[in-house]
Amino acid sequence: MSGRARGAGDRPRQRTGVPLGWTHQFLSGPLLDLPGATVSGGRLAPDGPAYKALFIEGDFFYAFTPTLALSDARKVLRPAEAGLPVVLFGAFDQALTPGVPAPGGTEQLREVLARLLALPHVVRVSDKTAIGDALTRLGVTPDARYATSSTLFNAHRATLEADFYYLCNGKHAETVKPPVAAIDHEVTLRRTRGGATVPYLLDPWTGEVARTAHYTQEGDDFTLRVILQPGQVVIVALGRPGLFGDRNGDRLYALATDVDAVLFTRGGLTVRATTAGTYTTRLSRGRTVTTVVPTVPEVITPTRWQLEVEDWYPGSDATRTERVRRTLTLDTLLPWSQIPELADTAGIGRYRTTVALPAGWDASHGAYLDLGQVSDTFRVTVNGTRLAPADRLRPVVDVGALLRHGDNTLEIEVATPLINRLRGVQPAVFGAAARQAHGLVGPVRLVPYVQATVD
Repeated sequence: MSGRARGAGDRPRQRTGVPLGWTHQFLSGPLLDLPGATVSGGRLAPDGPAYKALFIEGDFFYAFTPTLALSDARKVLRPAEAGLPVVLFGAFDQALTPGVPAPGGTEQLREVLARLLALPHVVRVSDKTAIGDALTRLGVTPDARYATSSTLFNAHRATLEADFYYLCNGKHAETVKPPVAAIDHEVTLRRTRGGATVPYLLDPWTGEVARTAHYTQEGDDFTLRVILQPGQVVIVALGRPGLFGDRNGDRLYALATDVDAVLFTRGGLTVRATTAGTYTTRLSRGRTVTTVVPTVPEVITPTRWQLEVEDWYPGSDATRTERVRRTLTLDTLLPWSQIPELADTAGIGRYRTTVALPAGWDASHGAYLDLGQVSDTFRVTVNGTRLAPADRLRPVVDVGALLRHGDNTLEIEVATPLINRLRGVQPAVFGAAARQAHGLVGPVRLVPYVQATVD
């Protein structure tokens, strides 16, 4: 027996999870005996996790005939009679009790199931692809909906202040079949609290919160674009204006645009472009604005780096670490395993380079620092100012506010795992492991952009 949190719409053991927005959990019979397993407003355990429906798939005795314990059938009947929607998969009108039934056990089971199937909010399906349609007929819809079938997982938690949606793009593992790819599609999220509401993006790496400037709203549903690499995570909060210290109030936001990005800055609603062109943005109160970006500086790819390495060795006892410093000049970025002086090194590397920006660089200009391939964790410093840690699954950092015309110093600090050093110091344990390609591999690019306030 399985219970689906907030509804259900896909195969329980399907490796791609819930591709259209459903989330689910598995329930056992004893959980329905708990004091909190009550039904109110069509929800099981309304104070949390507030399941919208039960999906039941019995163990199949033969062909399409399921088995279900009589005690479990009675436990399902109670919440169903209290108004909880239920979807049954299989020929439950012909269900059998598992094992050797007690005298009259099968008849009693089918009597309970007949009462269950007679309820108006109980549906039986014979094809798993029909489960989603069955839930829709019962008026059960997911709080998160995807514009296309997706490897995106979601978890929804509601507080008195906001609805929080944790969105994760599958698993970051080469063994997952089918493999998880980058996603770029719209997601519709439902608010469950009343009052004025706006969406926020929460960065789990830095703790920063940004008011979303590009979305649409229809009633309680908010639709925004989600772009995530495999394994990458974002948190969306639907809360009141002013939550998290936001000062944008009821400012206009973008409903549609062909520019690279729309965001709120100190000046107001701002568009950002990485290429020259003419862009249009439709605003939330019906007006459409045009932004002309005549030129954008060229992308810069640094070619020369100073690398300072803090090489870690085991010390004289288990609590000590010895550090040896090495300095190299690199004309080409390579993993440490391919640099003879660093082949078996583990520790911290600090890469420094200088880039020159044109004289016309002003407050309307900025840039993304795209690190390409980097392993493992990293931090970026620009002109002496250290930025917050960044997401290693998408190593792109906005450094625009720290740049100036003329020379700019960039530093990328990379911390590596210890395996390459352990291969040498503990060969009996780690000697069979291959050298790992740690360090900054790149290509590193500084991608300029131009931004302009539209409201």
